[in-house]
Amino acid sequence: MLLINKQFSPRRAFQRAMLCVALTLLAACASQRPLAWPDELPEREFFELAYSEDVRNQPLQTRHEYLGWIKSFYNGTVLYPTGWFDVQERVLATAAAANVETLRPRIRELGMLIAAEWAKENSERAIDNRLLALWGSTLQAATPGEQRLEVFELVVSDVRRLLDGELEKQAIADSRYDELLGLDSFGDF
Repeated sequence: MLLINKQFSPRRAFQRAMLCVALTLLAACASQRPLAWPDELPEREFFELAYSEDVRNQPLQTRHEYLGWIKSFYNGTVLYPTGWFDVQERVLATAAAANVETLRPRIRELGMLIAAEWAKENSERAIDNRLLALWGSTLQAATPGEQRLEVFELVVSDVRRLLDGELEKQAIADSRYDELLGLDSFGDF
């Protein structure tokens, strides 16, 4: 038995259907809008090239998604508000004065290397959130001054060796930095 709603209106049903179609199209168009690229971020072309050259990641992630993660890397997110800009600022603020001008372009380059890899789809990236958090905290935990440069050099070496396939992700842990640099990441915790 078919029950008919006495308040059913074909015109009203058509209007609702058109509204749903319009909202769907609007959402689709909004997701295709060009991604704004803030001036303070490194050159977009560097990341565009990194995305274009990675044929394994492209089927898993759109260019828009990838570039969105690059922005999150630098600025932080709601869940992880500390971005690379914050790490850079803290490292440079506590580095030995004589090292600041040497470190500035190098920490920028390090950020670009890490971001280009970290922004990939999870299954394709060599640098995950654990490594990102470890490197950020290690760089910030080093004693201000000359040790900051030593820690920085080790992190740069580990990033490059990891990306070149010379170092396994599992080998990079807080105990590695504690041992090599005489740090005590967790103390008696």
